Amino acid sequence: MMNYIGTFLDFVDGYRLDKRVTTHPVLSSPWCLIIGVTLYLLVVKRWGPRFMANRKPYNVEGIMMAFNVMQIILNLYIFVASLRHTYWRSDFSLTCEAYNPDDMRPETLNFSTPALWYLISKYFDFLDTIFFILRKKFNQISFLHVFHHTSVAILVHIYTANYFASHLTSTGIINSFVHLVMYSYYQLAAMKLNINLQPWKRLMTQLQMFQFLLLAIHFSLPLINNWCKIETGFIALCCVENVCVTALFANFYYKTYIRKDRKKVSNNGTTSLKAQ
Repeated sequence: MMNYIGTFLDFVDGYRLDKRVTTHPVLSSPWCLIIGVTLYLLVVKRWGPRFMANRKPYNVEGIMMAFNVMQIILNLYIFVASLRHTYWRSDFSLTCEAYNPDDMRPETLNFSTPALWYLISKYFDFLDTIFFILRKKFNQISFLHVFHHTSVAILVHIYTANYFASHLTSTGIINSFVHLVMYSYYQLAAMKLNINLQPWKRLMTQLQMFQFLLLAIHFSLPLINNWCKIETGFIALCCVENVCVTALFANFYYKTYIRKDRKKVSNNGTTSLKAQ
């Protein structure tokens, strides 16, 4: 046991931080990530359900609407600013962007601000689960939901601290756009306007899955032809996580939409036969 503790402490002491991202308190050591994810899992799995066990659901609609607006603005900024400082530049490669910690050009350093905000937004995303707990919507806190939030926070932290402005930058850009659309949908639903949003609910899941398809293609490029000599170990790990999340979302989509549609068709057919 002591050997494992020693190995863990060695990892913390030898934690590599990209000097271009400065000594930001969220990134200066892995402790923020470790403590943040641990607290999230404890709240989700133990403390939250215990706290709400004998309480009525809280009305947090006003807080959620304010949160949605904040997320819309934040993800819009991350999406536009990240594109501006990366792929909109003629020298930033779409097919294989190397990791270069010595790249101190202003156009690269300017990307640190939206990159850091993207990382912080992954901690904000934990509040989605907290709102489910306070509303006693425990059925929505699935393994997919918790795994997705946890794994994304971990991988984005590693990227920002160790692979800043490299090939994996596409993740934040695509994901911030998806979150921009997603929280816009949440806000419209919370406003309870006279609009049928049911078809859009299905499209949100399809958009999420399309996101994973785009990332899978983009992640695979350096694995096929690594002409920019980027480290492929972390990219391979991201590919594995992407496959796992895609499979979980596909399973959710099948159970929520395809199987239900088949049941409706089957039930309608049975009703028609009985009527005859």
